[in-house]
Amino acid sequence: MPRIDFRCFKLMLSFPSLKTMGCLSLVALGLVACSPDRTQALLEPSQALGVVLAEETVRAAGANHQVVVISPNANWGPMSTVETAFRSALKKQGFSIASTKSVDLGNPMRFQAGLKGADFLAALDQAGGAGAGVSLCGAPVLSPGDLGLVAAAHPPVLVVATTMLGAVPGVAGNRSVLTSLLAAKIIQLAIIDGSDSAAPNAGKRDPAHELFYQNYRILRPGDQ
Repeated sequence: MPRIDFRCFKLMLSFPSLKTMGCLSLVALGLVACSPDRTQALLEPSQALGVVLAEETVRAAGANHQVVVISPNANWGPMSTVETAFRSALKKQGFSIASTKSVDLGNPMRFQAGLKGADFLAALDQAGGAGAGVSLCGAPVLSPGDLGLVAAAHPPVLVVATTMLGAVPGVAGNRSVLTSLLAAKIIQLAIIDGSDSAAPNAGKRDPAHELFYQNYRILRPGDQ
């Protein structure tokens, strides 16, 4: 099997037109072909993502230390390094997972894959008494009818909308959809692919946060 250099992944993921579910087979092939050191280099950003996601969740949840997670079911693959790092970091902060809604995202090789509106609404119901909800399945695909069913008052929802979650496929988000959901206060925060040199404290961050901002950026209400 051919060896694929990690730099090829960085180049591939830097082009928006290639950030589609159709390229995931190439990514999966690359993970198998990479040496252990290069595979680890690919997984380290996802671990940093999990740490920063936990920090943002703690900030959003406030005094309520219960979190509801929306996670891909086993058909999508094993638990991602993002989720593992996220859960570990939450536990260190004294937070706990109140419940996990495992959802069927469909076939990762098809464009239809994604978080269904019904699953998102069900997760919001579960999160009624929690401090925050976190989707590791990207943003929900909501119909006009679904939008009318979103409760006016619900815990803050944080969304991870990245192409990969380490060695497991993610669900990359359409930025215009994400900004619309942020403006409508359906979600509070979204993490997407792409470096962010303008993030706070540039040049004064620890290695984990530096790695995060080299690979991801955070969208908040008001961002375009």
